[in-house]
Amino acid sequence: GWSQMSLGRKAGYLFTAMSLVLVFIAFTTPYWLASDPRVYSAQLLRLGLWETCFRSFADPRDLNMEKYYVGCRWIFAYEYNTLRDFIEIPFFVAVQVFFTIGFTLLLLACVLLLAMHICLPSARTHQLLKVVIALLLASAVCNTIAVIVFGARGDGRDWMPDPDHNFLSWSFALGVIGAFCTYVAAVLFAVDSRRMARKLDEQEHQQQAYSMNPTHTMGVPPPQTRA
Repeated sequence: GWSQMSLGRKAGYLFTAMSLVLVFIAFTTPYWLASDPRVYSAQLLRLGLWETCFRSFADPRDLNMEKYYVGCRWIFAYEYNTLRDFIEIPFFVAVQVFFTIGFTLLLLACVLLLAMHICLPSARTHQLLKVVIALLLASAVCNTIAVIVFGARGDGRDWMPDPDHNFLSWSFALGVIGAFCTYVAAVLFAVDSRRMARKLDEQEHQQQAYSMNPTHTMGVPPPQTRA
């Protein structure tokens, strides 16, 4: 039960839950990149991993400017067919892929933690905890790669319009904090795993010592001598 857990395990659960909430919000909200609201001529409003919002934007390759994009749309919407090559450039696709993998691994780690807490016997907890630690570390690394790449290229001059007025916004910041919390959760569970391993070793040694002690061996009692 929760009351019987070590402090490190409880902290690990807490940081994992925080990571999941932060990464989920970052994954689903369109505020990775935003335009300065004081600049009314800005063509971009905001952008997330899966949604783009334009105030009034024409494809730079459309020399006649026959079509303008206004409002928010899913990146894979039909209206963006001609614009998709402009939005989905290689670095942004890499960010989407790595952050999606990181989010999926974090979800899987949370499912295993829930199973470990609810329905698994304590004898199997230690082995499953190692799997959870590996998933959390892999998730943190993937999300770290995603935020580093986006942080380096997201507000660059070779992508979205009006780069001088664009800035990395709060969804991106939540992704960074979420990745950090995932590292912390993995470290806390790793410390708790080592504590559990030492405890299991001590129990095993005690059982061996108990079984080797002749006063505790089971069997027929020695015959009593007659006076």
